[in-house]
Amino acid sequence: MSKRPKMLASVVREVVAPVLQQCPPKCGMISITEVVVSEDFSYATMYISALQEPEHALQFLEKRSKELKTKMGVIYRKKIPEIRFRIDNRVDTGERMDALLREAEEDSDN
Repeated sequence: MSKRPKMLASVVREVVAPVLQQCPPKCGMISITEVVVSEDFSYATMYISALQEPEHALQFLEKRSKELKTKMGVIYRKKIPEIRFRIDNRVDTGERMDALLREAEEDSDN
């Protein structure tokens, strides 16, 4: 990834971070795990993690995407990408893998 998409990714993060604090309490703590900007700057995909109800957090952020794009335009005057939100399931996948490895280890001990 070249320097410019990384710079834009940090702008996206800067704009979206304050909005995460406005997410409904039932979502629990929400964090941005990664921002990926396409090479042509058409899309900025933001991966989020929510302790509770990640789908609700995703819906909340998607409803705010137009407002967020406008805010990005104030900071970053060049091509403004469409913001997409995705739930980052890597933590769940890692936990499942750990559980499977522990189970396999216990089975081999017996």
